[in-house]
Amino acid sequence: CQIHYVRWRTYHILICQRTNYPRDYPLCLKNLKALEVISLSDNRLRGQITNYFCHFEQLGVLNLHKNGFDKELPQCLSNLAKLLFLDLSDNDFTGEIPPFGRHFRTLAIINLEKNSFTGGIPTQLCQLHYLQFLSLARNNISGSIPLCFTGLLSMVEDRPFWTSMPNPAFIYVMVHAKGTSRIYDKTLQFFHSIDLSANNLNGEIPKELTRLVELQNLNLSQNNLSGKIPTNIGNLKKLESLDLSNNKILGRIPPSISSMDFLSCLNLSFNNLSGPIPSSIHLRTVDDESVYRGNDGLCGAPLLKVCPRDEQHPNIDGQDGDSQNGGEPNEGNLDTYNWFYASLGPGFAIGFLGFCSALHFKQSWRISYFQAIDKIIEKLMISGMITTLRFKRAFQ
Repeated sequence: CQIHYVRWRTYHILICQRTNYPRDYPLCLKNLKALEVISLSDNRLRGQITNYFCHFEQLGVLNLHKNGFDKELPQCLSNLAKLLFLDLSDNDFTGEIPPFGRHFRTLAIINLEKNSFTGGIPTQLCQLHYLQFLSLARNNISGSIPLCFTGLLSMVEDRPFWTSMPNPAFIYVMVHAKGTSRIYDKTLQFFHSIDLSANNLNGEIPKELTRLVELQNLNLSQNNLSGKIPTNIGNLKKLESLDLSNNKILGRIPPSISSMDFLSCLNLSFNNLSGPIPSSIHLRTVDDESVYRGNDGLCGAPLLKVCPRDEQHPNIDGQDGDSQNGGEPNEGNLDTYNWFYASLGPGFAIGFLGFCSALHFKQSWRISYFQAIDKIIEKLMISGMITTLRFKRAFQ
């Protein structure tokens, strides 16, 4: 393995990517206390992260993606107060997630997916005001989603933070959204995402999540979440991908979900949802039956199951959904039609009498009305005379 220690502008950088270094990482790293960037991704490094990493007090980027590191993370990582980017994904780390808290003032990117972390989501994460990317997917995390996520102020309002840190090519994350995997590097600073999928989370989806209006990706799939979808989910106007599939969510789909202008990927499959599917122009981009599959109580387009309230309207064959006995309308529909036509006559009579009564009792209205009628008649007569003269001249 060729480890490169370079100085880029004013930054001290250690790079070792996509090599075949077979065993533990070099212990000489502890002598490089001025390091600000460590990128050791895509290697075969293994072993435990020791306290040596805690000596890099100037460290802003720590990228250990796709290695074989295991065991628990050292508690002294809390000394890395200047950390901005943390990617420990695709390793074999165990134990609980470190309580990254308020002392990590600039921490914006946390990617811990594809590990074996246990325990709950630490509430200290809510103190990371600049956090805009959080992925804890594919772990063994349990418990409920914290109610304090509104403390992630960078997701509540636009807060640029990359002004003090460069974005070179080795700062990137692999994002799994919209059914694909994509690398975000130069555009990472503009991307806001929370991915808690494939864990053992339970409880309801906190309504506080709907205040994170800067979110573009929200993935809570493959958990044991229950309860209902928050009614104001439509507040997430910038959301492009929403995945709540493979949970135990029940109730109706909130109508506000149809107001998400940028939503291009939606997955609500395999839950216990019921009721009609909201219809909107905005949802035409996700008009696919697979989006709602596995919810026996759902009805309406794009599903073939017709909602009970729509059965009185013609179906795809042009026949009345309530028609029975050879296409004849049932008794309920006949009563509705009879009442409609029976009310036409009295309604017209009452409206006409009301108009005449207003003219009778209001002299000013009566004078204005007949003056307007006289003007209309006068204009019609003049127009008729002019038209007649034109015809006569044309035939002379």
